[in-house]
Amino acid sequence: MVQTVQQISQSTDQVGQDRKYFKVQLRAWTNFDPTDMELAEIAEAIENGSGFVSVIEVTRVAPTLAEIDDPEIRRRFAIVHAAQRLVENIHELPKSLQEKLYAALERSAEQSAARNAA
Repeated sequence: MVQTVQQISQSTDQVGQDRKYFKVQLRAWTNFDPTDMELAEIAEAIENGSGFVSVIEVTRVAPTLAEIDDPEIRRRFAIVHAAQRLVENIHELPKSLQEKLYAALERSAEQSAARNAA
């Protein structure tokens, strides 16, 4: 489907507009020091019985992406939304740009593998 510049601009402006965003605070007790751990590692350890979540509190709801008051978090969500649009519409991109994206993904996977091996 061919889109005009105006249609693309409107869809970009509406990214995240149909979602709500929740600022969440978790409180937990663990029998390990989670200071230098990734969230997935902490969650796995808790799931395996090494801790317990005692409170999950929603401290703020942002009805739109623009209403998230933390610019870094807003930027990260915008990047995720852009990546989702790329994945959904990759077949509409010029072949050379598709190849650049594939190459970037391969480099990223190789770098992740190298970090994990270290």
